[in-house]
Amino acid sequence: MKLMITLLLLVVCATGAWAQQTVTFDWEDGFSTHLGTSGNVGEAINVNDFAHGGTHSLYMTEDPLGGTPEVYVAWIADLQDGDVVTVSYWTWDDTPSASPSSRIWGHYTSNDVTDEHGSAGGNGDYSLGDGWEEQGWSWTIDASTDPGRTGLVVEFRMYSADGLTGPFYCDDLTVTAPDHALIFVPNMEPV
Repeated sequence: MKLMITLLLLVVCATGAWAQQTVTFDWEDGFSTHLGTSGNVGEAINVNDFAHGGTHSLYMTEDPLGGTPEVYVAWIADLQDGDVVTVSYWTWDDTPSASPSSRIWGHYTSNDVTDEHGSAGGNGDYSLGDGWEEQGWSWTIDASTDPGRTGLVVEFRMYSADGLTGPFYCDDLTVTAPDHALIFVPNMEPV
């Protein structure tokens, strides 16, 4: 009997450690845009004339040309060292093997979406330029060197060149994180 209770406790603990939640967002509310920006973001507006799914998406431009503009599309808070967060979204790119292009990236935060605690990296691959494409990445949270790394901001990064500054589109966002985390998307106010 004691062995059965011990095994049951181990299963319950293991299941709790792996419990995940998934939040999706598709800009279909017609007004939400982002949680913040960094760099030369010219426009970031909710549009209803071009979308991957449904009728709305996030439209972005870079202005003026320079740097690497970032649009914050998700924030995951209350993370712990070793947690895994997986995020994907669809982006539009019709310039094969050339700029403008985009990629998914992230940075660490503490208790505020604007409080940066270093780069979390991301997918090294840029959009291919074949139309709508899903970009995604999984981050394993590293708070071992900085205990302030309890949050992850997911960025839509824009890469322009030769005067071509977009347009950029983002749609159909999916965020998966541990159950104990808080997931914020553009139609929710970060705490």
